[in-house]
Amino acid sequence: MELQFTFIAIEAAIIKLFVLMLTGFFLFRSKMINEKFVDQLSLLLVSIIFPALIISKTITHFSFSEYSFWWTLPVAAIIFSLVGMLMGEIIHKFIGKTVPLKEFVCACGFQNCGYLPMNFILFAFAGAVADRLLVHMFLFITGFNILMWSLVPLFLSGDHRGKFNFRIFLNPPVIATIFSITWVAIFGTGNMPGVVMDPLRQLGQAAFPIAMLTLGAYLARYRAYNPQNIVPIIAGAVSKLILFPLLVLLVLICIPIATDYKFFLFLEAIMPTAVSLVVIGGYVDADNKFFSSIIFYTHLTAIITIPLWLGVYNAVIK
Repeated sequence: MELQFTFIAIEAAIIKLFVLMLTGFFLFRSKMINEKFVDQLSLLLVSIIFPALIISKTITHFSFSEYSFWWTLPVAAIIFSLVGMLMGEIIHKFIGKTVPLKEFVCACGFQNCGYLPMNFILFAFAGAVADRLLVHMFLFITGFNILMWSLVPLFLSGDHRGKFNFRIFLNPPVIATIFSITWVAIFGTGNMPGVVMDPLRQLGQAAFPIAMLTLGAYLARYRAYNPQNIVPIIAGAVSKLILFPLLVLLVLICIPIATDYKFFLFLEAIMPTAVSLVVIGGYVDADNKFFSSIIFYTHLTAIITIPLWLGVYNAVIK
């Protein structure tokens, strides 16, 4: 599969993403939507709309013959997060106690692996290329969610030996991915009745704008533009948007994998900090002021770093 993209196309895609995100930001700031509405919208997105997108795209386009190494993507997501957390722990030693260690480590370890790349793929690519990259993303998110919704709450709360429920692994996006892969294994690619598939496809199409509106509203909600301390924000952004992408690029240069796999993994590597951290931080009483600020500024910085990194990728990896 040949992947073609230009600097102008990349920048245009990112600007479109931020137009949607800023819409959510100003809707919240103008009080047209409130915290309860945003929480319900986020719940609807995660519980219904995003799973519908996963099922419709995966069952329509996934096949074991074309994705023989599909299992490597959730494994790669876990490796990405653990390596990022390790880098965050090392960098934290140089910035002192300006921010709690656990929050900083999580901000460096977990990227926006769903909302932003999903919309970027939609705006920058089309047809079979976009569909294939979206399937990659759904598989990648399976591994990401296993850590995000199990390890992170325990890590932030410090309750590693508390009550643990394995059902935490089975959040709606993971269930949707497992269901889709199982369906394809039993019934084959595309063999879901239209009376079921068509509504799922229509629901899934709503995921792209709603995801960015929700992101913008969350950034406004926590006044992310006014951080308490700029030093850890800068350090976290350097780790997430410069050092980690550089490390991944060097690895990808050395390993012989398919072009679409390689591009997708690098796309995930250059993403800013995960928005889900503010959701988790809310119910484990973490430092959500820091989380919201680093999410805001890494996303803002990504306007510049994403096209620059993709330009480097285009020049280095043919």
